[in-house]
Amino acid sequence: MRKNAIHLILTLLGAALLAWMIRKIGLGVLVHNLVAFGFANTVMLIVIYTLAQTAFCAAWHVILLCYQSSFGFWETFRAYAAGDALNMTIPSANLAGEPVKILLIRDKLAKEPALASITVYKFADFISMTVFLLFGWTLQFFFYSLPVAWNVGGGVIAGGMTAGCFLLYALQKKGIYHPTGKFLQKIGLGNWMMHQVESAHFVDHGIREFYIHHPAKFWQGVFYNFLAWFGGVFEIMIFMKLSGLPASFPAAITIETFSLFINNVTFFVPARIGVGEGGRALLFSALGYPTAAGLSYGIVRRVRELTWVLIGLVILFFAKKNQTRSAAPSKEDSLNKNSITPI
Repeated sequence: MRKNAIHLILTLLGAALLAWMIRKIGLGVLVHNLVAFGFANTVMLIVIYTLAQTAFCAAWHVILLCYQSSFGFWETFRAYAAGDALNMTIPSANLAGEPVKILLIRDKLAKEPALASITVYKFADFISMTVFLLFGWTLQFFFYSLPVAWNVGGGVIAGGMTAGCFLLYALQKKGIYHPTGKFLQKIGLGNWMMHQVESAHFVDHGIREFYIHHPAKFWQGVFYNFLAWFGGVFEIMIFMKLSGLPASFPAAITIETFSLFINNVTFFVPARIGVGEGGRALLFSALGYPTAAGLSYGIVRRVRELTWVLIGLVILFFAKKNQTRSAAPSKEDSLNKNSITPI
């Protein structure tokens, strides 16, 4: 109850921030910008961003194929889109939707290898985001003079994420789930986790085996994720062009980079309501673009995000309704039938 109350308060504060920005800029100006941009252009951005979503999904798909070679891309995309819908709406550092992904592929892959595949994918995604942020943060120094506090903050986040990459790799190599389960048992919380993942050592084994036998597939996943992060950059450039603003790659990647910095430190705000729009309005203004244009883009982007949330929830509804009720492979099969094998 207390957690729900905090989320409600944060949502209301975010909505109040958004309302304040609209009032400060002027509702008439904002409506004029959105009408001028047009419904058709908004739909086009949503369709174009499908390429980025496909790239994110492809990163997980190449990893999944190492655990179960019969996976079709649509099966992967269905599970990815449904899980991503929850990741975008529930404050969880993009982890709330991962159990849903396991649920939607359980008819073809046992939960232990499924969790291993997701763990590897999230690590590939984390590395790709870190590289993207380092690239964008470094590039902006050649074009802009942003406030020192912004650059220091961005550098601290990017540096922390870089250190996190090495830490996560070391933890995966040693084993994450089984040691974590043992620790939680010691403090009286382990029964819940061990009920969810009864064979945690199989998950750790599947992760280690993947890195041994499929390093190229892992870096392929990192590459697909890295390409996908540029989806937001090109979306900003297209928005600028269609809005009659100077379309600039350095400006677009700077806005996207610092927007992600903001997202990373405000993950606890439900759907980042108000924060996302406000951050982009501020960044547009800092780079010499109209603040109203930044807020307009923030709202257009929100529409795009809500569309993908709706798509994911629809997929989840029908997937759960039509999902086969056949039993998942046993724990022994998790290691024998769905384990990593050399190519």
